[in-house]
Amino acid sequence: MAEDSESSAGGSAEVRMVLLGQTGSGRSSSGNTILGRSAFWSDVSPLSVTSRCQRSGGVVDGRSLRLIDTPGFFHTCLSPDEVRAELSRCVELSAPGPHVFLLVLRAGRVTRESSAALDWVSAAFGPQALRFTTVLITSGDALRDKPADVFLKESEELWEFVCSCAGGYHVFDNTKGAEERSQVTELLEKTDLLMERNAGAHYTADMLLQADSAVRHTQQRILGDDQEEDEEARKRTEGLFWYELLTAMGRGAVEASGVMEKGKGKGKKVKAVQRVAAIASTPLSITSAAKVMGGAMREGTKVLYKHKKMLLH
Repeated sequence: MAEDSESSAGGSAEVRMVLLGQTGSGRSSSGNTILGRSAFWSDVSPLSVTSRCQRSGGVVDGRSLRLIDTPGFFHTCLSPDEVRAELSRCVELSAPGPHVFLLVLRAGRVTRESSAALDWVSAAFGPQALRFTTVLITSGDALRDKPADVFLKESEELWEFVCSCAGGYHVFDNTKGAEERSQVTELLEKTDLLMERNAGAHYTADMLLQADSAVRHTQQRILGDDQEEDEEARKRTEGLFWYELLTAMGRGAVEASGVMEKGKGKGKKVKAVQRVAAIASTPLSITSAAKVMGGAMREGTKVLYKHKKMLLH
């Protein structure tokens, strides 16, 4: 059984653990199983029970533990930004940083949400977090006689993720509670090996800043791509507008000059090159020049009126 963290034995090296996972995965129950007491509120509910990071601790098997429970990745009451903010707080509450992230997954069918939960770790904490991650499978009784590695290999995505985690995986049956402490002892032994492999290093606030910076950079790049697409669309629209305007003004000038009679399908029509050549070779008096300008302005005004909404935007 765990003693309260306030009365932890002095001198023992503290092990800092953060519980991560989607809503309903059994994070809080796993924390209670590890500590051997009801330190975190857990309940069977379709709603997320944990809405803010919670900290508790104690001495378990001679180790001083500090556990941080976090809101579910797909919290039913918090926005994704609020969840990310709370997840960031878990690093502060485990200062100077956690030795291990326990990514809690419930045994059973791999859903779209459980697959997305795998991406959340790298997205929220950066790829360096995998050096400190162990996958904790809950509801181990649901596996019955099926070995855990067989269950994991049934999903190529899940198995690849577990293989990328330096801490591997562990299976919990939270219904056993204090009756079966060997599963907790085995988890802590795996954590010892992970810490030894990392030479005692832990996840840091700087790593979190780098991960957050990468997320913001990606968001800005996506927004930038959208803006570039909007800019390209605007340029195409403007190009078509100017082409239509100049064409209309040229048509109006030709019609006004008398080279081509006004009207659709009426009078003699000449090709565009011939129209320009005809105007260029015809001496223009002030009157005829005024007519040419008037025709150009008349047709140009029609185009401007047609696109006035775009011009005023």
